[in-house]
Amino acid sequence: MSLASRHGRLLVLEALANSYGMIFFSLDRWLALVVFLLSFLDPVAGLSGLLTLAAATGLALSLGLDESRIRAGEFGFNALLVGLGLGAFYQLNAGLLMLLLFAAVITLLLTIGLLGILSKYGLPFLSTPFVLALWVVVLASRNFEALGISERGLYFLNELYSVGDNLLVNIYAFLNELHLPLVIKTYFRSLGAIIFQFNLLSGAILAAALLYHSRIAFTLSVLGFLTAYGFYHLIGADLNQLNYSYIGFNFILSAIAIGGFYLVPSRSAYFWVLLLIPVLAIFTSSLTNLLAPLGLGTYSLPFNLVVIGFLYLLKWRSKPKDPEEVVIQTFSPEKNKYHHESDQLRYAHYRTIAIGLPVMGEWLISQGHDGAYTHQGVWRQAWDLIVTDARGQSYRGNGGRIEDYHCYGKPVVAPADGRIVAVESEVADNAIGEVNLRQNWGNSIVIDHGYSLYSQLSHLQPGSLLVEVGDTVQKGQTIARCGNSGRSPEPHLHFQLQAAPYIGSPTLLYPLSSYLSREGDGPPEYHYFDYPQENSRVSNLYPEEILKEAFAFPPGLQFSWQVEDKPAATWESKIDLYNRTYLQCLDSGALAYFRNDGATFYFTGYLGSKEALLYHFFLAHYKVSLAYQEGLRITDPLPIDYLPRMPWRWLQDLLAPFYQFLKASFSVEYQPTRAQLKVEEVELHSTVTRHSFGRKTPVFRYRSRLAHGQITRFEIQDGRQTVYVEALPLVDQSTAAAAEIPQEA
Repeated sequence: MSLASRHGRLLVLEALANSYGMIFFSLDRWLALVVFLLSFLDPVAGLSGLLTLAAATGLALSLGLDESRIRAGEFGFNALLVGLGLGAFYQLNAGLLMLLLFAAVITLLLTIGLLGILSKYGLPFLSTPFVLALWVVVLASRNFEALGISERGLYFLNELYSVGDNLLVNIYAFLNELHLPLVIKTYFRSLGAIIFQFNLLSGAILAAALLYHSRIAFTLSVLGFLTAYGFYHLIGADLNQLNYSYIGFNFILSAIAIGGFYLVPSRSAYFWVLLLIPVLAIFTSSLTNLLAPLGLGTYSLPFNLVVIGFLYLLKWRSKPKDPEEVVIQTFSPEKNKYHHESDQLRYAHYRTIAIGLPVMGEWLISQGHDGAYTHQGVWRQAWDLIVTDARGQSYRGNGGRIEDYHCYGKPVVAPADGRIVAVESEVADNAIGEVNLRQNWGNSIVIDHGYSLYSQLSHLQPGSLLVEVGDTVQKGQTIARCGNSGRSPEPHLHFQLQAAPYIGSPTLLYPLSSYLSREGDGPPEYHYFDYPQENSRVSNLYPEEILKEAFAFPPGLQFSWQVEDKPAATWESKIDLYNRTYLQCLDSGALAYFRNDGATFYFTGYLGSKEALLYHFFLAHYKVSLAYQEGLRITDPLPIDYLPRMPWRWLQDLLAPFYQFLKASFSVEYQPTRAQLKVEEVELHSTVTRHSFGRKTPVFRYRSRLAHGQITRFEIQDGRQTVYVEALPLVDQSTAAAAEIPQEA
């Protein structure tokens, strides 16, 4: 990639900016800007940090390292810290400039080495490369006579005046005149020391910026520091060690890392912060005494050891429980919390094999889990299915013959792809009211779906089985017909999931994927990885061609939209190196990540301005079933950070680890169509709702019209106005499918 290209220049700028934010586990540009500006309160330190960062970023790009990691600042923030440290220690001269270049090389080598080692265990390298690189350079520099020890800081007010005139001097004087308690002054100094700014002013500004960026990160920083301060006081340690050696930043960073970044913010995560901070204090004192004879600072070594050690400990848990690790990193404690809450419901079965109903059309669950007849004991988690008519009868006439039953002879299909592992096919059907207890299961088929998951279909019609052991089947393929063999007094289909490949194995509690259910004459209800209930009528979802085409979005497809009298907005469907599909607005740069599993289309993440049209398209089609059913309604939880700023949001952020009173949801309804035999036009009505203190308030309402295999228009209503958006003809750009690689969602 050429750095002269627009993409190359943007990537470098993003990498530099994100490196400043990553010091505080953030990709927020405003926080990064504050850190950048504060680093230049000592101009030499600020310049040294920037030069070292730029050198490391350039080296990473020239070596062809992972662009997404470079963009996120992962290969740069350690070099930035090393540069800040060297700039704070030494005078600016040619020797220092040369040293910064080679310090960048050393830091990058250590970063890649530690990444290779720790990533095998799913662990971060944190700021370990910074500590090791700074030690190496500081030890070596004792033999470098060209370097001069910095005397900056002795006349801090003069230096502050040269940077910010009277404004910064007055602010600094104001802070000193407040006569703040020692604990607050120490907290501010510790916070500023993270970027080698050993003064109240830097710490106070950083505290304000951290509070604005993340309420959870700020409260964790205070909690971590106060816990250490209290422990030092109770244990009888020297509090001056905190005030003058600036080691307090270890407690601040550790609290943020454990309580809100690597762990989902919760009561349990906060408990572990309180428990580990004293451990960290002991490590800090021990390492300080150990390294003092060598003339080396502890820097962030205690933070690295304790956090990495604790995260490694969590890898040994036999099953996930509190505290829960963050699976998809959003680089914001609040987003980590809100997305975790909704993702638990939305993606609970993300890696679950999609098992469908083994029938076509609508059937009734005559006996469900823990049924009153045969679904007991180790066979309690099974379903019996029959077909009923408009009167609720399962048979015609007097039901004296098996042929009178509506389900008898109906096709039975494979509930998922798999391989046939067991077959019984020679059991005769029973007369109505009789049962075969000797051959209890009757004619049956067991299918292996992989990962120790099997399905069993029983009481099949003799002579109807179309498969043999060893055959492979596809989901929806007809494999037999419903019968009345085995322990079956009247025709029905027995369906169960199990962990063993034998007929009659104990059942397994396992959800079915996308299906519809209906109670009485009510509207159909959409279920996604759920358990059909007794006496409900259920059916599979069969994707409708118009919906499949409208939400296909193949890579390279471009969309242009006309928003009233404004310039047209153009989007393109793309795919990145990790096979993640997304829509990108070519004008604003906004990204909307999505998945399409053939039955359901749903968005998984959004990055960009909430003023962009793509933002509203994302919310309007947050989750859509590709099957059409008149009156169908789908709901889905929505993280509240996807909504515009709302009242009480700051308070909710503060309380989020303990209690959530603000929530959001998405719903979509399929409106009736005039077509009788074929669905030629569909209209979707979706709503984004805010839930606060038990009240539901619609935030946005949308209407989307689908025709001719595409979304032809949609409307946006925000309570004040309605915006009409018209689709322009689609353009196929498949040759340019995978252009730019965006940052992670």
